[in-house]
Amino acid sequence: MSLEHNKHLIQRLMDEGHNRQNADAAAAFYTEDASNHLRTVGRAGMKAVFETLYAVFPDFHYHIEESTAEGDRVVCKVTMTGTHRGQPKLREAFSGMLNGIAPTGKSVKVLQFHSFRIRDGLIAEHAAVRDDMGMVQQLGLVQRP
Repeated sequence: MSLEHNKHLIQRLMDEGHNRQNADAAAAFYTEDASNHLRTVGRAGMKAVFETLYAVFPDFHYHIEESTAEGDRVVCKVTMTGTHRGQPKLREAFSGMLNGIAPTGKSVKVLQFHSFRIRDGLIAEHAAVRDDMGMVQQLGLVQRP
């Protein structure tokens, strides 16, 4: 696959899956043995993660600010936006920070960096670094020192 094809695959993941809050469509971009944050979770595990994201933030949206591709890797600088209206279905989602927290109704804008490895036209590996502290501050759950 070409570098541009790999970048386009990730843009399609965002447009056709995440930005439509469609967990089935988003999960379809992943291999059956996909890993997420170094854990093999498979396509079904990715779908469960996405269902949690969309349950917590029903208007969940990703905007790719920039992306870089090299070899079988795509790395993106992403802005995530959404309004906190639900609770996580997966306890490990959001590093557990939103477990047991009632929806605040507040909107967030969070900087994230995502790394994807592409294999045979699908995503085989994903990992991300997110500003979760900034997110919980925007939700009013943690105060700045």
